Amino acid sequence: MLFSAEITDFKMVHNVLRSIAIKDFVIMRPMEEGLKLTLDEMRCVETSAYIPREMFTAYHVAQDKDVILKICLKSLVDVLNLFGEDSSPNLKIMLSYKSDGSPLCIDMQEHDENITINCELKTLTVDDPNDISLADECNLNKVVLNAHLFAELLNRLDNSADELKVVLGPDPPYFTLSTTGIAHIFFKLLQGESEVSISKTSDSVTVYQCTEKTVSTYQFSNIKLILKVMAYADKVAVSTGASGLLGLQLVVTSDDKQMYVEYYVTAQYMSDNT
Repeated sequence: MLFSAEITDFKMVHNVLRSIAIKDFVIMRPMEEGLKLTLDEMRCVETSAYIPREMFTAYHVAQDKDVILKICLKSLVDVLNLFGEDSSPNLKIMLSYKSDGSPLCIDMQEHDENITINCELKTLTVDDPNDISLADECNLNKVVLNAHLFAELLNRLDNSADELKVVLGPDPPYFTLSTTGIAHIFFKLLQGESEVSISKTSDSVTVYQCTEKTVSTYQFSNIKLILKVMAYADKVAVSTGASGLLGLQLVVTSDDKQMYVEYYVTAQYMSDNT
């Protein structure tokens, strides 16, 4: 057996996986410290969900082998929802993966109703696993703030905008988000702009570490992909690096248990930060 796990408190896991399901397939990597699931959007956007082993009531992964497989994420989300969102807390889900190429087995037991469901998801091999730690590239500036506030800031911006500019620096206004887009009003093209800022002294900011000003522009549609899962998050760490890579690390808490979502998006271009 390469991997097996058992979980009862899976509602938060289901909500997070459903929120990040922007691609058909996900790479699943069981590790000693927990389960990692990663989506890659043409190398421009990467989303990973981490389920620490502490969230599982039982957890085992082979010690002598790097276990990695690819499955259909939508199918996994649908299976986890077979009992509905209001399922009994006595529902137990067991995952097992016997060998390379074998299906991922999902066994669900509802003790109250004495119901058992057994499912198998086809697995695919991963030809080129990406072992690069993108977090190491976002080592220049970092801000940790309330996730609900950050979502509110993004929602204040022009939703029709094409680009989002992120400015982080050691001097006021410190952290600024601005958009530029084209709006059609009475058949005329008008340039639309919106901007929001937050100070490092804000009560919603718990960490502000900025050593060098960075000005980077991203495709706004890529950034907005994170809004669904951000609705479940408590904290978000916004980090940037010299290459312009933007990192968003979310902490999702439920019943004193935490899981994590990491989201990285490459910059379209970087501006002069003077």
